[in-house]
Amino acid sequence: VLDVLARHDPAAWWSPSPPRRPFADALTAAPPAGLRVGVLVEPPIAGMSVDPACLAAVDTALRALEAAGHHVVDTPLPLPPTDELIAAFTTIWNTAAAGVPLADPDRVEPHNRALREAARAVDSWAYAEAVQRTQRLSRCVVEAFVGSFDLLVTPTMACLPPPVGFWRADGDGDPLSPLRKSYPLAVFTSLFNVTGQPAISLPLHHDDATGLPVGVQLVAAPWQEDLLLRVARALELALPWAGRRPALS
Repeated sequence: VLDVLARHDPAAWWSPSPPRRPFADALTAAPPAGLRVGVLVEPPIAGMSVDPACLAAVDTALRALEAAGHHVVDTPLPLPPTDELIAAFTTIWNTAAAGVPLADPDRVEPHNRALREAARAVDSWAYAEAVQRTQRLSRCVVEAFVGSFDLLVTPTMACLPPPVGFWRADGDGDPLSPLRKSYPLAVFTSLFNVTGQPAISLPLHHDDATGLPVGVQLVAAPWQEDLLLRVARALELALPWAGRRPALS
């Protein structure tokens, strides 16, 4: 699928050149050796807690990576200021539906309607500033991959997988409440939506109490999808998950 999505469009100046080898080849290539592995377990949004099972998942991944000959480094990932990052990111995020016609505007859910209205209230100058700010904030993160480590390991989420529809529960009338309830699910992954780096989530761990899968996110430097896939494949072979099934109620 990635090979199909990554095909070069010669008529689009923003379309990157195709990789030298198909991404599928990474699944049969020799695993990389001696990588420097960074760790991030503190959420980019200050004050948010991380479930112990999510921390245990990171430990599981790190042990497997060390057993494969990689080196965990103590260098912390420099994080941009929370308020500045959220303000810039949400300004851009709110415009995601721009240009998409609505067949029936009255059926749009309240939180999506609120995001659309917020986007319409932003002028072009403020939007351009937000884009430039995210580019500037991204540099401090990406530069760490240039000088300090080759791979970053984080929890995929700060919480265990929640029940279906959890974001609707206990509504307080605030249309943005569902978005805030979703922060623990995306607090680690959304940072790399901003930087544009390749990342992958692997269900390497499971919670003994619930039987639920617990994901670990691996992040690589820009344009290092091949490296990421090779590491992910090696971890899947070392810690297979295909046979694990949580109980159904």
